[in-house]
Amino acid sequence: MRKTNCLHLLLTAAAFAALPLTADRACAGLGDIYETNNGMVLRFVGQTAITFAQGLSNPKGLAFDGVGHLFVTEASRGTLIRFTLPDATGVTFLSGLNSPVGVVFDTNGNLFVGESGSGTITKVGQDGTRTTFVSGVGAPAGLAVASNNNLFVADFGGGAIYQITPDGAKTTFASGLSFPAGLAFDGAGNLFEADSGSGNIYKFTPGGTRTTFVTGLGRPYGLAVDLVGNLIVADNSNGSTYRYTPAGVQTVIFSNNFNTPQFVAVEPGIHQLLNMSTRGVVQGGDHLLIAGFIIGGSGPIGTTVVVRALGPSLSTSGIVDPLADPALEIRNSSGTLVASNNNWQDAPLAQRVVPPFQPTNDHEAALKLILLGGSYTAIVSNADGTTGTALVEVYNLP
Repeated sequence: MRKTNCLHLLLTAAAFAALPLTADRACAGLGDIYETNNGMVLRFVGQTAITFAQGLSNPKGLAFDGVGHLFVTEASRGTLIRFTLPDATGVTFLSGLNSPVGVVFDTNGNLFVGESGSGTITKVGQDGTRTTFVSGVGAPAGLAVASNNNLFVADFGGGAIYQITPDGAKTTFASGLSFPAGLAFDGAGNLFEADSGSGNIYKFTPGGTRTTFVTGLGRPYGLAVDLVGNLIVADNSNGSTYRYTPAGVQTVIFSNNFNTPQFVAVEPGIHQLLNMSTRGVVQGGDHLLIAGFIIGGSGPIGTTVVVRALGPSLSTSGIVDPLADPALEIRNSSGTLVASNNNWQDAPLAQRVVPPFQPTNDHEAALKLILLGGSYTAIVSNADGTTGTALVEVYNLP
């Protein structure tokens, strides 16, 4: 099929009744699969399909932010709709887009939308600022973000995948593909690509080595990786949604001759932390104050926490040996340093705490961080070599 015809299939809306924006209000659930399909968004609970929203104009890409919202592009209207969960209220988040298809978040909360009509990627920062992130990417379809926050873009018309660094530098990751549509990363950093023109799913290692993961599909568009590492595939021409294990074993989630599935997403767990604190004596060497905490959830955007290491101000609470100059480190489950601070006002601006969490003493340490799901440790040491009692606190910000 010619490129123009394939692109027409990707961008043209299937026939549907023009209905108001409505939704099924049944409670959403962790791990449920959402799919754009024939003017609707479907939600799959197991193998049962439920209409989540209808009356949409050629819906394409979907992305969860991990804090209670689902974002859906409308290619024909040039809009991005934001649905709240679980009540499914839909509002226009962005308008004036040029045939938007792919949408994705990075771990810092930046949102990216691929405008297939203009060959640009629009970025919306955490503060709501909208900018053109990169241009000249052909007809962008699926988008995916790697663990280092590099953005990957499937150029549907150009048969290529581009890799774009957070500062906007673009390189070609793969070429010679046949109408690449959906993209998805697994937990090991492998990138899966729905090659809609060949009916194959290709798997790329982080280094770019390509292997064929699945063959014999009709016109695969959407891809997503579920919470246990299975690959979800929407086959547009076969009217089917499949699940593949990491070994490539297929099961059918849903199939119907009248289906025209487009793109898919898996509902993540919402990140959350219960506030915690612990107190102890810091003596130096291996005698440190260590507090472990866990962030739950699996969404692309982490939760904002404040971690404080207090010492001098404890004297107002009757502590006779407060630590004079506490220093703070945050490490992840592998021991990698996430962030550190000695005096709280010396923290980078993005990590500096605000009232009411600012310590009352300049020598105390504090950090504001966005953390993804996982285990962490807060380690308090003595920056000046003295000993004393310290308090470490971790707060979850709304």
